[in-house]
Amino acid sequence: MRRDSNLDLCLSPMAPSSSSPSASSHQNLMDEPAMRHQHLTIFYNGRITVCDVTEFQARAIIWLASREKEERINTARSNQAPKPLHSQLHSPPGLSLKRSLQRFLQKRKKRAEAISPYRQ
Repeated sequence: MRRDSNLDLCLSPMAPSSSSPSASSHQNLMDEPAMRHQHLTIFYNGRITVCDVTEFQARAIIWLASREKEERINTARSNQAPKPLHSQLHSPPGLSLKRSLQRFLQKRKKRAEAISPYRQ
C-alpha cells in the first residue's frame, strides 16, 4: 500500500526559490483545492495530544517548534556567561590543589595519632 505523500518538509518560512528542486512540489501542495486532514500526534511537556490537521498546519507547527527550540538554545548560550576569572587571578592554578593536599595530610595525621597505641 503506497500513500501519495510529500516527505519534504520545507521548514523554511520563506518561499522556496525557483532553483530549488522542491519548488514545483511545494507549488503543487498550495494548488490543492481541498487539504486533507490527517492525525498529528504531539508529545510535549509530558503530554500526548492527537489533532486533526492539514499538512500546512502541521508544517506551521513544526516550524514554530523549531524556532522555539533555536530561541531556547540561543538564550541558554547567552545566559551562560563565562566563568569569572576573579578567583583564578588571585591564586595560582596549583595552589588550591596544594592546600587541599595539605588539609588531607593533616587530617590523616590526626586520625593516625588518634588510633595510635603510643600517645605522645
